[in-house]
Amino acid sequence: MKKMTAVMLVLAFLAAVPIARAQAGAVPETEKEAAVRAALDYSDGAYSGDAARMERAIHPDLNKVIFGRRPPMTGLMSRYSTFSDLVELTRPALFFVEPEKRLTETAVLEITEDVACLRVKTAQWCDYLQLIKVNGQWKIINVLWTLGLSAPAAAKVVPGFDAEKERPAAGQAALDFVEARLAGDAARLEKVLHPETSQVTFLVAPKTSIGFVTRARYTGILEPVKAKVGVVPETERAAEVRVLDLMDGLAFAVARTAAGAAYVQLQLMDGQWKAINVLVRPANNAFRQGPPPAPPKK
Repeated sequence: MKKMTAVMLVLAFLAAVPIARAQAGAVPETEKEAAVRAALDYSDGAYSGDAARMERAIHPDLNKVIFGRRPPMTGLMSRYSTFSDLVELTRPALFFVEPEKRLTETAVLEITEDVACLRVKTAQWCDYLQLIKVNGQWKIINVLWTLGLSAPAAAKVVPGFDAEKERPAAGQAALDFVEARLAGDAARLEKVLHPETSQVTFLVAPKTSIGFVTRARYTGILEPVKAKVGVVPETERAAEVRVLDLMDGLAFAVARTAAGAAYVQLQLMDGQWKAINVLVRPANNAFRQGPPPAPPKK
């Protein structure tokens, strides 16, 4: 029971922790190449019917989601894929496409020593990928995707999407997500949350150096903020937000403070940006035993 209490305190702390500045420094090209290989194991593995490549690329706690418009509905409907979905549907080659028709493009948008943000565009799907490095291997943990390069313009989720026009609003939504939590402003946070918002926190256990994840969804993100857990003084709320990329109603942003980093995948819905997938990486690179330390006395 004592151990469980400590774990719950950790999770409550992480649910509202100031979201973190990534470690500075150049990342070797070999790491970028390894992250791209994982992305291609996922994409080309699906297209070639190679279940072993797919399984190698994705994390067991994968959260993959698309929002599509389905006539005669006017709103957006979510659809999920899980680890077992992707592996088992790849096995009988249900996604098979000839290599020359795949139109694959990859881009590394952001990478640190153990977190990578990639974009993969192909004929049938265009994906934003969040990857974590676990036990020396890059694994895809979150995916937000849209229709591929071969899809007709009329099928796009947000017809006529203007990426540069939407960039400031997407950045503001990511900033709202971070600052609202630091300030304990539940109303502001709720405006950028979606019922399907899912946040994963990536940690490394100090005794074993084994990486692991915890996941929180809508209420697990919002309720600690309502309870003012993790509120910091106004002078300590400074956040740096950068929009890494936009496409077809999707945005990928990173928000940093002194405590770590949050990588936010957003969806444009009825003119409003909503956080869908969030990857939090605390800067201390370790699992904290017990509650956060008390602030120093002035």
